[in-house]
Amino acid sequence: MTFNCDEQLSGVASLDFYLLEETSNWPRIVSDANSAQIVFSPSVHSVEASIKPDSISVNVNKTTTASGIVNDISIKMEFLTRSEALEQLLEQYENKPGVVKGKFNNEFQKIYGTNIEPLYLLYEDVPGTKIDGDGATTIEIKGRTAKRPVFYTDL
Repeated sequence: MTFNCDEQLSGVASLDFYLLEETSNWPRIVSDANSAQIVFSPSVHSVEASIKPDSISVNVNKTTTASGIVNDISIKMEFLTRSEALEQLLEQYENKPGVVKGKFNNEFQKIYGTNIEPLYLLYEDVPGTKIDGDGATTIEIKGRTAKRPVFYTDL
């Protein structure tokens, strides 16, 4: 086995959350080799919002259970934007099955969750305690999968 020491930039460049109904053409078993056949058809609804710098965290923690190893996925971020439109949009996605397509600063892309083992989005409005405090809209997307998140390559 050979290891190279090419520097890889860390951090998340972008995250997209798709409801399962916004995806199609899932392979029976999702892998790095076949994930590109998944079709993502995002909803036309969108709201402009600013994410707090360095607030995105993507954690995949392996746990051993009686049935084998499972991956507990937790993706969190904070929006500086707090608005009626943002909350209305998040409400449409809250607690509904979906998947995340993440792109990292090193150009890698991964898919978190599957059509069989989806993730779920929860959000919370945090008003802050002071007029110049850190009010935010926090989002957590979480779930549990039998396989690790797969790499995704656009066709």
